Amino acid sequence: KMKAKRRFYVCLWVLLCVPCLLASCDHEVHDGEDKSGLSVSLTWADEADQGTEVKDVKLWIFNADEGSLVEEKHYGSAQEVASQRFALPEGHYQILAATNLIEPFTIGEATRAVTNMNQLMFGLSNPSASPDHGYYGVTDIIIDKSNGNYVTKDEMRPMLAELTVIIEGVPENTAISGKVLNVASGLLPLQKNEDGTFGTATYTKEECDIPLAIAVHGNALMTETMRLMPTANGFHTTRLFIQLIAPNGIISNYDIEAPIMKAGGKYQINLEFEEMKPYMYLTSTKIDDWTEEWIYRGEILNPEN
Repeated sequence: KMKAKRRFYVCLWVLLCVPCLLASCDHEVHDGEDKSGLSVSLTWADEADQGTEVKDVKLWIFNADEGSLVEEKHYGSAQEVASQRFALPEGHYQILAATNLIEPFTIGEATRAVTNMNQLMFGLSNPSASPDHGYYGVTDIIIDKSNGNYVTKDEMRPMLAELTVIIEGVPENTAISGKVLNVASGLLPLQKNEDGTFGTATYTKEECDIPLAIAVHGNALMTETMRLMPTANGFHTTRLFIQLIAPNGIISNYDIEAPIMKAGGKYQINLEFEEMKPYMYLTSTKIDDWTEEWIYRGEILNPEN
């Protein structure tokens, strides 16, 4: 009877704890557990990501002062992460977690010559792959008592940006193709942006294909939502080249500059076909904390600059 009762309480504990993972609750310490050490609780930065299936979790613990790797772990689920405790000496640490970082995502150093693990880089084997999102989160923690009990939260945010192109008023059967010309070749998750958030784009850039789309009804043309690396560091704008192919075969080319894309940002280009010019600069309207609409207000770029 005692064994059956014990199994009942174990099952009940599992059922109660599972909904907490990747939510806003901490990992609790239970009777009989070692109360010392660090545990990591994963949360979603964007509420819209809640409910996302977690297929894979990678965890790195770095000495923040030296940039050296202390622990590197790989888990099959978020549940495994929440159950772990790390015995760490006193010091300043950065905890990096990444979820769903599977093919075509890549993990490597920014350059082969770099030995400091703060140069850890996430990328895509194909910049146009547009995979399901991978997520990352970084948190700082100071351990000032080696036998203390510490719980830290890692807010997981998408590694990729999202981009959709919508053009109203195009003739039926008009097709679109093109490229985003300056997406980053990778993301440095342990590097800080000016706003204090972790995850800076590399200075090296690549081109990402805009998926082919055809206007079939309603005189509107809409691409699939692309998931792509943010704008490469060092650029003040996102640069796009778009071709519209009319049903009679005439091709119109458009060079476009728009605000920069950030990791986790969602961007929607809304254009009117009759207002489009060969050179355009798009301005941003903020929809929410993660979403921007880009529109053309009539400002024409100088193609010779």
